Amino acid sequence: METDTSIPSEATLSTGDLARRSGTTLRTVRFYEEAGLLEPSVVGKGGRRLYTEGDLERLTLIADLRELDLSIEEIRELLRMREGCTSAPELSERFGSALAEQLDRTQRRLAALHRLSAEFDAALRALGSCRSCSTPVPAHACPSCDVLSRSETPRIMKVVVGGPSVPPASSGGDD
Repeated sequence: METDTSIPSEATLSTGDLARRSGTTLRTVRFYEEAGLLEPSVVGKGGRRLYTEGDLERLTLIADLRELDLSIEEIRELLRMREGCTSAPELSERFGSALAEQLDRTQRRLAALHRLSAEFDAALRALGSCRSCSTPVPAHACPSCDVLSRSETPRIMKVVVGGPSVPPASSGGDD
């Protein structure tokens, strides 16, 4: 990070510009700075922070990796992948291994997201029947509801609308 009153022409983005262009917030930019994932290219007189297009690209990558639920430490490790490497083949091996692991993790998550997306969509359609139902919802499932007994009813409806899967404790004393 450069601290100077002479600002390089490539460092033209303020913290607000960076936040707006990346779709994040000022607070997010500051958080990533404090976490050591991002730093301004220039800090001018009065503490004005300026960033480059490269800093913007780094921030959007960080935000995307967070969307994939990578931890701050995992992101830090990826961003510091070059450190300690003495050759291109070593960097290629380390980086390739890390990317393959993240790709596998991402594909598993994507498959789960597709399953849940389809399930949520089906549940929203099935909920249409509930909107016209006048039966009170007891503590443990809708007793007269045929929607929950259908095989095509999404499990989220069966679990949430159907109530707890564990029967209530009997109130009649110990067995």
